[in-house]
Amino acid sequence: MASSSLSSAAPQLGSPVSEKLTRENFLLWKAQVMPAIRGAQLIGILNGSSRAPPTKLEVEKADKTKEIIDNPEYEKWLAKDQQLLSYLLNSMTREVLAQVVMLESSAEVWSAIEGMYSARSSARVTNLRMQLSTCKKGDMSAAAYFAKMKAYGDELAVSGRPVQDDEMVSFILTGLDYDYNSLVSSVMGL
Repeated sequence: MASSSLSSAAPQLGSPVSEKLTRENFLLWKAQVMPAIRGAQLIGILNGSSRAPPTKLEVEKADKTKEIIDNPEYEKWLAKDQQLLSYLLNSMTREVLAQVVMLESSAEVWSAIEGMYSARSSARVTNLRMQLSTCKKGDMSAAAYFAKMKAYGDELAVSGRPVQDDEMVSFILTGLDYDYNSLVSSVMGL
C-alpha cells in the first residue's frame, strides 16, 4: 500500500508557528499549522483518512512455512505520525497541551482539539459578526475605526466565513455618526 503520503522521505513541516494555540486563538493557530501540514502531505494522517497499516505481516518463506514479521510500512507511517504529533504539541501553550497530553497519535490530538474549539469557533464567529454590526466610530479617528472593522473582517475570513465587500461597506457606513451623513448618502446613492 504505497502512496505519496507514505513515501520514505521525512515530512518537512517547516518552522514552528509564531503563535501557539491558546484557548482564544484556535482559528489563527489553525491558519498557521495547516499550510505546513498540507505541504508535508500529512493531511491524511492528521484527519485519519490515512490509517496505520498493520503492525505485522505474515510472509511465506521458501520452505512454504509462514513467518510473522514487522511491517516496514507501519514503521514509516508511525514515524510520520509521530513527527506530526510532535509538531502539533510543540505549537500549543502549556494549558492546551495539558488537555491532550495522554493522546498518542496526531489524529487523536487533532480530533480532540477540533472538538474542544469548534464550538468556541462558532461562538467566536457569531460574536465577531455582532461586533461588526454594532461597532460605532464614536471618538475613534476614521483610520482607527476602519482598521478595527477590517480586523473583524479579517478574523471572519480566517474562520472561513468571510464578509462580502458590499456587506462590509454597509457595516462601516452604519457605524458612522451624523458628521458623515453626506458621505453615507453619496455612497448609498441616496
